[in-house]
Amino acid sequence: MKHILKFKWPVTVLMLIFTVTTFLLSPNLTQLSTEKGDIQLSDESPSEQARQFLEEYGQDKETMSLVLEFDGEVSSHESGIVSYIEEIRSLDEVNNVINPFTYEESVQSNFINNENGVIMIPMDYVGPLNDISSVADSIEEMNTTEADTSMTSNELIQSTVEQDAMEGIQSTEIFTVIIVVGVLLLMFRSIVTPFVPVVVVGVAYLLGQSFVGWFVQWFGFPISPQTQSFLIVILFGIGTDYCILLLNRFKEELEHHEKYDAIIRTFSTAGKTVFISGLSGAIVFGVLYFANFEIYRSAVGVALGVIFLLLAIFTLLPILMYLLGRYIFWPNIKKTEFKESRLWTPLGILSLKYPTRIIFSIFAILIAIALFYNDEVNFDSIEELDDGYSTVHATNVVSENFDEGQLFPVEVILSNGGDLLNQESLSRLDAVASTVSNLEGVKEVQTLTRPAGEAIEDFNVRNQLEQTNEGIADMQDGLSEISAGLTDASDSLADTGTSGGDLSELESGIDEINGNIGQITEYMTQTGDAEGAAEQLSQVQEGLTTLSGEVSAASTEMNEQQAAANEQLTELSDGLAESAAGIDEIQDGLEEVTSLLDGISNNEAVDQTGIHVPESYIDNEEIQDAIDQYAFGDSNEALTMNVILAVDPYSHEAMSTLNDIETTVEDEIHRLGRDDTNAYFSGVTSMNRDLNQISNDDYNRVVTIFILTLFVVLAIIFRSLILPISMISSIFITYFASVTITQWLLGFFGYGELNWAVPFFSLIIFAALGIDYSIFIIDRFREELTGRSIRDAIEQSIRRMGGVVITAVIILSGTFAALLPSGMIILIQVASIIIFALLFYAFIVLPLLVPAFVITFGRGNWWPFRMPGGRAREEKFKDKE
Repeated sequence: MKHILKFKWPVTVLMLIFTVTTFLLSPNLTQLSTEKGDIQLSDESPSEQARQFLEEYGQDKETMSLVLEFDGEVSSHESGIVSYIEEIRSLDEVNNVINPFTYEESVQSNFINNENGVIMIPMDYVGPLNDISSVADSIEEMNTTEADTSMTSNELIQSTVEQDAMEGIQSTEIFTVIIVVGVLLLMFRSIVTPFVPVVVVGVAYLLGQSFVGWFVQWFGFPISPQTQSFLIVILFGIGTDYCILLLNRFKEELEHHEKYDAIIRTFSTAGKTVFISGLSGAIVFGVLYFANFEIYRSAVGVALGVIFLLLAIFTLLPILMYLLGRYIFWPNIKKTEFKESRLWTPLGILSLKYPTRIIFSIFAILIAIALFYNDEVNFDSIEELDDGYSTVHATNVVSENFDEGQLFPVEVILSNGGDLLNQESLSRLDAVASTVSNLEGVKEVQTLTRPAGEAIEDFNVRNQLEQTNEGIADMQDGLSEISAGLTDASDSLADTGTSGGDLSELESGIDEINGNIGQITEYMTQTGDAEGAAEQLSQVQEGLTTLSGEVSAASTEMNEQQAAANEQLTELSDGLAESAAGIDEIQDGLEEVTSLLDGISNNEAVDQTGIHVPESYIDNEEIQDAIDQYAFGDSNEALTMNVILAVDPYSHEAMSTLNDIETTVEDEIHRLGRDDTNAYFSGVTSMNRDLNQISNDDYNRVVTIFILTLFVVLAIIFRSLILPISMISSIFITYFASVTITQWLLGFFGYGELNWAVPFFSLIIFAALGIDYSIFIIDRFREELTGRSIRDAIEQSIRRMGGVVITAVIILSGTFAALLPSGMIILIQVASIIIFALLFYAFIVLPLLVPAFVITFGRGNWWPFRMPGGRAREEKFKDKE
């Protein structure tokens, strides 16, 4: 410190040049968080595996939905909407723009709410993700209809969240400085004092964000949209706390020493406390680098900021103290006497008088409250945003006018590497879709065999066989009519004495064929043997071919004799021609039936599924759009199903339903004997389910590492295993009780269900900040202990540090309050929890629990090491303790 004061001007100039240069040359941290701050899941997570599979086939596309809202019915604006759609199709960044009017009426209801004047037009975005917002804006600007437009997609929602975060950061910076200056003005009643921490911490913040930006750019340092907000409030919060601690100690030392000696003594005592607190905070936040989850790792940037904060505090602050001296407290330059806390002193004395009762009472109350802690979190990003955003408005409109799950379905992809566009594969696909559609929480399944979301009953083999029997019965009736007609013709010919062929033989042949068909129908009904029936029908077809030729020959002979015959013969000739045509038609029908029965016989999936998708369906031109939508790959190696959920896609019920879907699909694949088929699960619900799993796993893992690291740091600093336990336990029990109470309070404002990232960030930040105040007290206690008894030392530290801690907590709470106007639910919830926890910790827990713990353990506080001062100190106060 002596060297810093000796070279104060060179140090000041170097620090300012260093700060300005790095700030001007460093990348924009806000822009970096927008570009690289997306949530990244591990390669092992199902949704990421699905994304990689889709990316391999060039299908990793973003589905956007354009929403049009009309004053009247949608149908009256059809021509304008179609023109708008055609104009959108001209854009290079979008593909597969769906025109709902081209679908059947039953399918149109998924996209058009005619009564409310709302139509949804889905499309695939295939451009760079960074440009999706600008493309969406362009599409809305292209609107030539009378409708109000809005657009949404998962990526658009995330982009809007990031945009909202950027706007929130700007307001946070302004409010933070205002709050810090305002609170310090009230606390110190000085015009100069408030600006000292602002200058010192401001330099640290500029350096911190500059180097975080460089680390992100150079080394792939983790970053999230919240990184900069946390960097601002934490640095200004703890930085101001550290400055307050040092300024208060400086004021205390000025009572007995000149400014130079006062500065040296301040930094040799309180400076050591600040260094210990800052170092422990940097280590604690640095540990987050070892988290698996990227968004949790992004808080490690705070550790870098704390390092620069310590640099600024140990260079600029002592220089400002030296230059300003007592005028640093102007206009109260003569009032440097110390004032003890009116709150902490009586609470501390009460705690020292009844330590055991205090410990059990406080812990009983906190544990009772903590038992009501609700760990269910919310994954709905929409709740964080205002309806004024286009993507939020579009999502809300779709939820109000269509099914909640229509916008963000669960996409199931099935692939075994081969061509799946065949009868067997589609039959199995429909069987899987049928089973999934019956699950609770699933509204419908849309896929190639059910593009409208409803099962096509004609694919059911039982229905197909019933229809086949009905068709054969109709053929039998037709043959009977032809046989009766031939009988009449034969009788007529006999009456006229005209020779026209032996019609009685034709009649006999038809009756024989009709009888055979009846036997075949009975055989198929009793045995279900489609293959045998198909073979027998083939023989019948050959007979019909011969018979048709004979009838035609008879008809020709009639025509030759027609000139010499009477009018009756003409009618008979026409009747025979009709009979031949009827036989040909029946023959075509038998051909179709035979083909269907052959298909059923050759389809191995029929026995397992009871479903048969005819080849005629696959070849139908009308389903080509469905093929393009639900099949992909050069050889159709993958088929997809869109599972429309009956619940909110962001909800925990949706995640539970997804688990059921995943299990059902895997079981069906195994039941159908297709273990070589891989199933992938994509969509918002899948991502959130994986996000929930990885965040929970990482939360438990990182918190464990965090606690162990904090314990080791404190054990080394204080040379004790007992003090770290009491300090950490008080932090954690305070946190969980505070979260419970804060959830109750936030519930009145509709924010009771916490964002999924809030528990982690609020716990880590509160623990890292709250432990500072314990360090302030215990380190002062250790200093006072060298010349006092344990009781007197802890009482003195409580008296001395009460005002400092209360002031620091109010400052820190104020800086976190700067997050409240940001409008981001995650920041509002984190700030609310930390503010309440800090106030509860500072005004209740610290003044009561810390002295109670210290006096209860006595010399055991330093077990298994010796207490400060060693054996000589222990002997000196032997009788008093």
